[in-house]
Amino acid sequence: MKNLLSFFLFAICLLLISWKPGDANLAKGPKGKKTYDRVCSPCHSADAKGLPSFSPALSGSKIVLGPSNKLIRVMLKGSAELKNYPGHNNKNEMPAQADLKDRRIANLLTYIRNHFGNRAPAITADEVKLERAKL
Repeated sequence: MKNLLSFFLFAICLLLISWKPGDANLAKGPKGKKTYDRVCSPCHSADAKGLPSFSPALSGSKIVLGPSNKLIRVMLKGSAELKNYPGHNNKNEMPAQADLKDRRIANLLTYIRNHFGNRAPAITADEVKLERAKL
């Protein structure tokens, strides 16, 4: 009985030593994924490859990988921001997402810029706030 109790206490100590507070956040997935799944994937698809002639691909997109201020403005104003952009001929009009908070937009755009084969710098809530103030 004494050996069993010692083993049990030893196992608990190992668990407590190896536990890291950040591990709980990993189960939620990367920041921005939940918003992408809810707001963006219905039109741009779960793999961000878009739907031909309907919604553009976000994977490898020049706008996604380009200057952050342009991408933020598209998010805040919708596809109206792209009306004079060369090659923009999709049938679907993207609605403005200005009702989302700055932090949520920053997390979402950073998620898109660093998933689906994309690699681009993160976007901060302060950048979103600055672009929102310019509108």
